[in-house]
Amino acid sequence: MAQTRSLPVGRREEILDRVNAAGEARVADLAAELGVSVITVRRDIAVLAEEGLLRQVRGGAHRLALRDEPDRSSGRAAAAGGAAILKDIGVIVPSLTYYWPRILQGASSAADGHGARLHIEAASPRAEDCLESLARLTGEGAVDALLLAPDLRSGAASEELLAQLRALEVPAVLMERDLRDLDPTCAGVDSVRTDHEQGALEAFAHLHRLGHRRLGLLHDRTSPTVPQILVAWRRAHELFDLSAEDSALGVLDTHGTAPAQQIDSFLDLCLEHGVTGVHVHSDEAALLVMQQASRRGIDVPGELSITAHDDELSTLTRPALTAVGPDKPALGARAVQMLMRRLETPAAPCERTELLPRLHVRGSTAPPPGRASATRD
Repeated sequence: MAQTRSLPVGRREEILDRVNAAGEARVADLAAELGVSVITVRRDIAVLAEEGLLRQVRGGAHRLALRDEPDRSSGRAAAAGGAAILKDIGVIVPSLTYYWPRILQGASSAADGHGARLHIEAASPRAEDCLESLARLTGEGAVDALLLAPDLRSGAASEELLAQLRALEVPAVLMERDLRDLDPTCAGVDSVRTDHEQGALEAFAHLHRLGHRRLGLLHDRTSPTVPQILVAWRRAHELFDLSAEDSALGVLDTHGTAPAQQIDSFLDLCLEHGVTGVHVHSDEAALLVMQQASRRGIDVPGELSITAHDDELSTLTRPALTAVGPDKPALGARAVQMLMRRLETPAAPCERTELLPRLHVRGSTAPPPGRASATRD
């Protein structure tokens, strides 16, 4: 004979009892405890919500607040005698070694403060791998919300990823990405990223203020940050009245087979055009540029000033690199805050946030030869 809880009425009563006892409950937990599917639990919660017995939220249900009791929809408070229910946040990032660790540290600290826990997956930058991680983390209601940094430049795979994001039943926040890079008309997904364009422009402006009138840019071949940096490069040409004859533009595959040759070609171009100040993305690439310049007898910053982008390794060089530094912990924390806001207020307006990076001036920049009296920052 079937157990009482397998019958719809008895099962819904048990769901209601569990929600009222704890203050809230997750769909995935209820399904596991009751031995039924996630879809069945969602249907039961929908019926109970229609009857005015509880409040349905993304990924679960909340007890109705009593008149003399504050609303506990944030998930941090618990019913009298019950344990607090944690929110599970899935996180998909392209790396756990460069750039992303400090973002994850900021997200983790913010999650702790909101009574949430992170479930981190490192997928390769490929959209296909991100799709696999997305399926694992959202399958059967495993998480209440998502933070992710997907590849938006892989054609059909990125288009499929966008379709999956639009169909999600849990809220998502993009980190260091903007869906408009894939579809300019896209709306409906919150995002937070660094204003890399402004950061790169500040680097060019710093070089110009030091007296450099011929500037260069060496940028990574594959980074999603490149489009913003190229916009800054074009704006610098307009602001400082640069021409092609007064500038040098190069591309570098930092982890390719011949980065030294690519750097040499860029340095040759700088010498040919009289360039005395360059911005390099990333600071890993800037470290290689300094190394190659030293081998060729080019003094930094006496003959060539260098600014870097990302500020991960900038203080390890001699001289230390002047670098554009995104506030990575703040970005991770802001992403979690946006998720919690979306969980508490699902109908809130979509939010796109850009955080301004800081230019950290160090020893790799100086006035060009003959301009020792130029204005310093």
